[in-house]
Amino acid sequence: MPWRRQPAHCAELLAHWQSLGQALGRDTPAWRSEGRRLVLAWARWPRAYHDTTHLWACLRHLQAVQAALPDVLRQPHAVALALWFHDAVYRPWGRLNEEKSADWASRFLAAQVLPPPLVQAVHQFILDTRHNPGPLTGDAQWVVDIDLAVLGQSDKVYRQFERNVRREYFFVRWPRYVAGRSAVLRGFLERPRIYGTDWFHGRYEAQARTNLANALTALKNGTLYA
Repeated sequence: MPWRRQPAHCAELLAHWQSLGQALGRDTPAWRSEGRRLVLAWARWPRAYHDTTHLWACLRHLQAVQAALPDVLRQPHAVALALWFHDAVYRPWGRLNEEKSADWASRFLAAQVLPPPLVQAVHQFILDTRHNPGPLTGDAQWVVDIDLAVLGQSDKVYRQFERNVRREYFFVRWPRYVAGRSAVLRGFLERPRIYGTDWFHGRYEAQARTNLANALTALKNGTLYA
């Protein structure tokens, strides 16, 4: 099946995309068509976590940041666009998802004749969601922290996240999955900070470390943290 049934928040996603187009002076039939294409891409099989629910959660975190810190983002439209496109291409067996997503964003935004600095910023922010170790600054750090916000959610939400990630990697045999997933969890735990911004660090850092440690312990015991 090419995509899953779209949940109710997809209408809200399309409204957000339309508002973003209006803010950029690009609310055209082509812009709205691209929004529908993006939502369908986010709903495609075999997504279980990296789906429209994740996109909607990211946009809600963005709205919370903007409400609490109205002037903190230097390029708020670039941040929003990066969140829209950052997992537009997502195949668990692929190694270039972020690069392909960034290229999709660049092609579309350039065709919309948006300013090159904005297009370049969106492209780079998407690449930053590869979550490689190393410092980030400014809006890039906000994009990455928003993408990682799920790590610091409640125990119930985090457990569902781990279940959904496993569902996406259904094709990986269990011993290999344990090794790979454990490496990812340890990588985050070994960082001095999971969240680079003080706003996310203060709200989610402690819970994220608890969640990651519990999930790692479960995997060491041969079970999924579910």
